[in-house]
Amino acid sequence: MTITAAILIFISVFMHVAWNMLSKTTTPSTAFYLIMNFIGGIIWLPFFLMSSSVFTGLPAVFYWLWAGSVASEVLYMYGLAHGYKHGDISLIYPLVRAFPVVMLAVITLIAGIGKPLGIPAQIGMIIIAAGCVIMPFRSFRHISFKGLNTTALVFIILGAIGTTGYTLCDSQALKQIADGEKVSNTCTLGYLFLIQMGLSLGEVPLVIFDPTERIALRKFWGKAFFYPAAAGVFCTGAYALILIAMQHVSNVSFIQAFRQLSLPLGFIAGVCFLHEKNSNTKTIGMLLLLAGLLIVSFFK
Repeated sequence: MTITAAILIFISVFMHVAWNMLSKTTTPSTAFYLIMNFIGGIIWLPFFLMSSSVFTGLPAVFYWLWAGSVASEVLYMYGLAHGYKHGDISLIYPLVRAFPVVMLAVITLIAGIGKPLGIPAQIGMIIIAAGCVIMPFRSFRHISFKGLNTTALVFIILGAIGTTGYTLCDSQALKQIADGEKVSNTCTLGYLFLIQMGLSLGEVPLVIFDPTERIALRKFWGKAFFYPAAAGVFCTGAYALILIAMQHVSNVSFIQAFRQLSLPLGFIAGVCFLHEKNSNTKTIGMLLLLAGLLIVSFFK
């Protein structure tokens, strides 16, 4: 991996943690993500216009996959927003990032999608699962159902299910666009415009029919507009940097491995900057997640 790729991924990781921090430190809400995603969609609009001809005449399955991705994204954002309301970012962020890796492995194995995982990757999955089990508890003495923050856990699972859903749908949708050939970055970002705008529209009912969300929306359309707007730039910019970095590596596994830096950064940001309570279970669980994800990234 080149120095250019390493720098791009490093910046991308910071941007990803930054937009999550912005949403946690303001008012965690669907209204925040509505504005954030709308701003991201506007940024990708020129790429969609440049590649719009590609999206005409695609088979119906593509649009079903797009709809499935949008629905999954809405679920992910809803789970993330409410997870941040009821739990620490040092807990929610690593689990929502790591849990889908295990879910995707199980689903693809059952559905027969892709190549079977090797023994090292399976061991990595077990380590990730162990980290996911340990982290939500206050201490090792409280490892029982009573020791769980069940409200936060529900939203973590919703976010993880959403992440798993849109990852599967997006991968299959891009294959429909490519039709056996490599998808260009322009087409990929054009597709991202469709996702961002579809996501924005999908979040509108969740905001309109919730009085609390309507209050938050009025707040963010006022003086606080900077925060979701900046999060939109960080969120969508982080993805663009990853796409560029892919052109500077010999193996995409390096990118997956380096992106896991966001786990300890998100954890440290919550504990150090937001003064969230740390515990042995959190620290050990996070280290297990990081170790498992690195193993899976290098040994598919």
